[in-house]
Amino acid sequence: MRLQRTQIWALAVLGLVVALALLPLPTLPYTTGFAPHWVTVLAAALGAIFVVRPHPAGLLPAVLLLWSAGGVVLDGFRAFFAVTGIPAGDFARVDWPGMALRGLSLVGCALLGALLLPRLRVPGGAWLGYSAFAIGFVYPMVKLYWFLGGTLLRPAGHAEGFPYGELVMLLIGAVGSLALVQRWGRRLPRRLVLAGGWAGAAMLTTMGAMSVFGTLSQVLGLTHGPVPLSDLAAVVTVGLVYGSWLLFGLAVGGATLSYQRATP
Repeated sequence: MRLQRTQIWALAVLGLVVALALLPLPTLPYTTGFAPHWVTVLAAALGAIFVVRPHPAGLLPAVLLLWSAGGVVLDGFRAFFAVTGIPAGDFARVDWPGMALRGLSLVGCALLGALLLPRLRVPGGAWLGYSAFAIGFVYPMVKLYWFLGGTLLRPAGHAEGFPYGELVMLLIGAVGSLALVQRWGRRLPRRLVLAGGWAGAAMLTTMGAMSVFGTLSQVLGLTHGPVPLSDLAAVVTVGLVYGSWLLFGLAVGGATLSYQRATP
């Protein structure tokens, strides 16, 4: 059997993932609740099988790799402050080996997905973009509601200011989602739309998967995480807020794939 270039690259990346995950490297407290390394090793090993023999069942290791990549966006923000020297206290401390592992897991997930997607029937249509547009309002509106004094599901001690960042993210996400499905989006540079769509999907799904799967594994007793399970409001909030990120990312990813297939 002769392997394609994508398969060779995928196997190389997954091999690096396994090697790095098996090293007894120190971690930092902020990684509590991230995917345990045994999940990453299992995901990479199973993923290698479906790299050689692509099959729709390979979605399972792809999802596990996505979970393993969870936190890489947070790593990136911390790395920015660490590299630039902008004062940020503990937020400038970075788990560099873990960041590399999470980044490689994301690359492995992307390469495995590139091999699997041509063999999958992925629902298309404008509804994915409009769904992404609607879901994108959940998180910013919740933060705005809490800022305005709303108490439903508000975490104890919540004292954040006006959600400028979240509203800017909402604007970018809303415009990007519509660009994938409306006619004016076809007049934009195709590479720009694709880059924005896939980058947004990667950021949203990794953050959402980290929180949703991390909380589920904590509930099942598989991992120790930061969510106080005795506080029902906190658990519901994680599911609502971060679950919306995961759904947002999946909708953006589906809309981006539909756009990619529909445009020359």
